[in-house]
Amino acid sequence: MGNRIYTVTLNPAWDRTATVARLVPGGTNLLRELRADAGGKGINVSRVLHTFGKETTALGLLGTGAGDSLLARLQDEGICCDFVRLEQDCRTNTKIVDASAGVTTEFNEPGPHVPQAARKMLEDQLQQLPQGAVAVFAGSLPPGVPADWYARAAELCRAVGVRVVLDASGAGLKNGLSGGPVIIKPNRDELEALCGCALDGTEQLLAAARRLLNDRTRLAAVSLGAQGALFATATRAVLATPPKLQAKSTVGAGDTMTAVLADWLAGRQETDTLTDGQLCDLAALAVAAASAKVLREGTQPPRAEEIAAIRAQVCCEMVG
Repeated sequence: MGNRIYTVTLNPAWDRTATVARLVPGGTNLLRELRADAGGKGINVSRVLHTFGKETTALGLLGTGAGDSLLARLQDEGICCDFVRLEQDCRTNTKIVDASAGVTTEFNEPGPHVPQAARKMLEDQLQQLPQGAVAVFAGSLPPGVPADWYARAAELCRAVGVRVVLDASGAGLKNGLSGGPVIIKPNRDELEALCGCALDGTEQLLAAARRLLNDRTRLAAVSLGAQGALFATATRAVLATPPKLQAKSTVGAGDTMTAVLADWLAGRQETDTLTDGQLCDLAALAVAAASAKVLREGTQPPRAEEIAAIRAQVCCEMVG
């Protein structure tokens, strides 16, 4: 049980995805290929891990209404869940895929207000996690959750010997860093927002990523969309670039990368003894998995054969 991966989603969503031939802002758009999925960044990570055949449990805060549909869907998929239930309705998000441009526009609700008692129940769960496990904190902070909650949660995990992967943005990322996550996975926009400036080129991205590393945070994976991702430790860095693909849905691509990172961490004791080859292997797999996800509609996890085919085409370059 020690190597089980627990995902924590504070703001789950019932994700409705539709495709339009060409998105016309301010005009009439005919929706097609409608689908609904269980959503929320941590939940997406658990779905990917389950597809990989890994032991995972989805934790977090889940409202009623659409939340009941979300829970039923996860149970149908065979994913272990142990959510703290809220009395308010779960949010519903809408994703519009522009087939002509291969891009997705998201319309996300803020989520229900979280009472202090529900946060305390979740914190109690974290303190019961088995030593050696990995906890993934991912996604936005709903109303009622303090901006420093990820830091507090990471400290609770570290106190019981649980290692943390953090995939957040804004205040969640900025404050969460003080909790000492082992791995962080910002995207370019999130890293630029944290730094307060634009980051042009690999050298600036690497310098910004390394400023977030310390004796507890050992690896930064900066996702760069279609350009791949930059993986940085204090002494090594790899830029992994995927082949050009025609995306069906980019939703969940970053979460797929996070799932690979969490699975990798669950199988290791340290991250500061990586060789160039080991970091390249991790980067190639993570980028291939994220790239394979964009070939799937909605938030469906990628297939193993799709990941393997793309991995052979990922270009890894040692930088810095």
